[in-house]
Amino acid sequence: MSENDNGAPGTGRRSRPPWEWIAAAVSVTALLVSVGAWLMPDSGDWICDKTDRRFVRCNDVPADFLGTWTGEETCSGTILVTCVHPKHTLTLTIRRAKQGQQAVETSSELDGRLLCRSSWTLTEVGDGDGELYLHKHHTIDEGQGANGEPITCSEGLTATVTATNPNALRVATKGTAITDTGVHFDADLTKR
Repeated sequence: MSENDNGAPGTGRRSRPPWEWIAAAVSVTALLVSVGAWLMPDSGDWICDKTDRRFVRCNDVPADFLGTWTGEETCSGTILVTCVHPKHTLTLTIRRAKQGQQAVETSSELDGRLLCRSSWTLTEVGDGDGELYLHKHHTIDEGQGANGEPITCSEGLTATVTATNPNALRVATKGTAITDTGVHFDADLTKR
């Protein structure tokens, strides 16, 4: 005759304490919720907002674009409009996002001084995942120019970000049809 842990003769099975059943139920529930969140359509983006866009369904940005990129940005003007700072450093941080969400933050600096920091919205991903199309969402912070004068960051801009190789991007920025003054910015960036 055998005894289980509770001392009941003859069953040959051990009873589990109640806390083991509770722990197992919680684990199974968590697993089912995670799988369900992954599979179900994301109505209202509430899953993406609560998970920092870690799920594939919460991301339209190709993996090759993700990360922080830096390099020199050159401004080219026209006869009527000139660039205040023709060359400066541009840092671009691209994170996971869906179309219509803020995906990019840029920071322009001249000799270590902030010129402009902005947030950009992903408007489209090009065919073959080789290009991102952005629209400036808003200015986060404005700095000072070389002479200490306040900078007014441009609004109404669009940008095309093109992957030129796995560790390099080209960024072309210009105004929209309404806001295009003829000033254009071009940058070749490398991944940090």
